[in-house]
Amino acid sequence: MAVEERFVPISGREYLLAGSLLLLLAPLLGSFSLIATGLGLVVYLLGLYLWNVDVDSRPLKLFAVEVGLFAVALYLLTLSSKWVLLNPSWGFYKLVNSLAPAYPVLVANALVYRVRMGLFAESTDELNFNLAGNVYLIGALLFPILVGVVLMAIARFVEAYSYWKLPMTAKTNVTINFSPKKAIAIFTASLLLSPVLFHVPFESYGHSARSDGVALYWKTSGSLVVVDVLIAVPRDSCGVRVYVDGRAVGQNYDFMVFWGPFQSLLFLPGDAVIRYHLEFGKMPENVTVSVCRTGVEYSQGLNGIEVRTVENWTTVTFELSK
Repeated sequence: MAVEERFVPISGREYLLAGSLLLLLAPLLGSFSLIATGLGLVVYLLGLYLWNVDVDSRPLKLFAVEVGLFAVALYLLTLSSKWVLLNPSWGFYKLVNSLAPAYPVLVANALVYRVRMGLFAESTDELNFNLAGNVYLIGALLFPILVGVVLMAIARFVEAYSYWKLPMTAKTNVTINFSPKKAIAIFTASLLLSPVLFHVPFESYGHSARSDGVALYWKTSGSLVVVDVLIAVPRDSCGVRVYVDGRAVGQNYDFMVFWGPFQSLLFLPGDAVIRYHLEFGKMPENVTVSVCRTGVEYSQGLNGIEVRTVENWTTVTFELSK
């Protein structure tokens, strides 16, 4: 037996509007972004709670699922950014690789968001909520190529605008207007695309090795042996040296700074990585990488404890001939 719909007065729409605007604008507030995000989340949750009391409990429950999925996505992004830092991909491809493991979780988050917006639309007849949900889902599907980030921000703006246009009353006991089959198909597609995105640009190396923040990739390409050396540069670095069969190579390398999710959210320094691209007429026997880190040394002198800066070098050797 279907539950009869009825209209009830809406309270809390001002909290939903203010909270959604704070969450939308927080990334633009620099060092205050974390505070604004936390405040926006509290205000938004208060609005959802009042909606839960007056109209429907499902949006609040769905939002809790969204937050859980977003936390999982952040965790996966943190892990992948550390691994991808020393991947042979470079530039835009490295960013796509780092986003790939969290891609299905972000799509699942967007599907839940689409259902929540659909409930708001059914309750209020404000169809812009459906527009927000659809645009956000499209943005999540395009997230790895960064266009999606813009679409997701636009969707959040449309959501905030929809709260501003809310009527005075809303319907209770509305049905969810969303196809489970479509949701499963979209999520399955994201699962299949995730490993593909993780391996673009599909460059194949015959061999690879990693050790102590250094990665080595090498392959035979025609008559040449191609060797790529990637080095995670510590923040207290005082130099990097690369030797091939005991001979030092030049300082002609590519440099890149890579930010993980928490580094971006908290405005922390990014991780630096450099890449040496080397080509040889024959296979080298070994490649040695030395990384310098600045240290402090204390000693007892005539005038008391003396402090001086020292260089600490760590060396990693890769055998290519084996």
